[in-house]
Amino acid sequence: MGVTTELNMRKGVKVVLNPPQKLFDSFQNWISNTERWNYRHAEYKLWCTAFEKFWLYMAVDESTEDVISVVSLALQRDSDGKKLFSIGNYYCVPEWRGKGISNKLFVQVMKHVGDENCTLFGAVEMSALYATRFNFSLMNEFWHNFADINMKDIVIPAMPKGFTCKKIEENDWEKLHEYDETICDLDRRKYMKTNLSLNGTVSRLVINETGKIVGFGAVKMAYAQELIMAPLYAENLDAAVALMSSILVSVPGLRAFESLITIYPDANNDVPRLLSLISNDRFESHKAYRHQYTQELMRFPQHKIFGTDEVSHSPC
Repeated sequence: MGVTTELNMRKGVKVVLNPPQKLFDSFQNWISNTERWNYRHAEYKLWCTAFEKFWLYMAVDESTEDVISVVSLALQRDSDGKKLFSIGNYYCVPEWRGKGISNKLFVQVMKHVGDENCTLFGAVEMSALYATRFNFSLMNEFWHNFADINMKDIVIPAMPKGFTCKKIEENDWEKLHEYDETICDLDRRKYMKTNLSLNGTVSRLVINETGKIVGFGAVKMAYAQELIMAPLYAENLDAAVALMSSILVSVPGLRAFESLITIYPDANNDVPRLLSLISNDRFESHKAYRHQYTQELMRFPQHKIFGTDEVSHSPC
């Protein structure tokens, strides 16, 4: 942690780079109550350690040590070594909005980006602003939907024939990474292994009758008694159903949670079918985010993405 003097903030406001967990927890409380952004307790540590570089700028009220505004930036590279920056957690406490503090934080992270490619998930109400003010003008033609299931409606589906699901063991990681590389052309082996092994996570891979990996996924036990289906990658609907059947039955205290959510590309028409199966057709969904880029649009096999890993620093 360090207090940065690079930003010309108003009197009484300091900016902290990579603050301690206690301040992040305070931020988590704000975003849960006002935006319903919920993370696992160890998510912040994951970002700090699993990416090539990671910055989290936090504006803090000097007199109270209360969080005012936050923005984060991560650096990853593709298989050719080309840089991809990602911006997440762009947030301001309601009473501090409109004072220019968040904008200064955003400008600061864009200084790290320079002329490199950068991406973010633009919320519906913010998408046009990101495109015009910060040049995130390259966008997917589709949106990502936010889906919500009340846990009282959760149904554990039958395992489809021809599929086997298993816990991820040490000798499975190489093949899992190889499968992940058919989804995402980023060097994220360290990130994905840490992500799927993190406390508060139930992860599985699915194998077909020939012994080939045809998907993997996880459910994360997050803040505010929420489960998050993220990521969920599969070759087809049956493989995705197999994963959710195996994962849901393995979540400790499943019925004690309040809800299960996921964020998914509405280009994948099989996702609503999966959600119907695991909710007895009782789920809510609405348009929420769009992926936006500054230099080059990245494309992914959306028909294999049933649950996006997360909307802070994962492009799929």
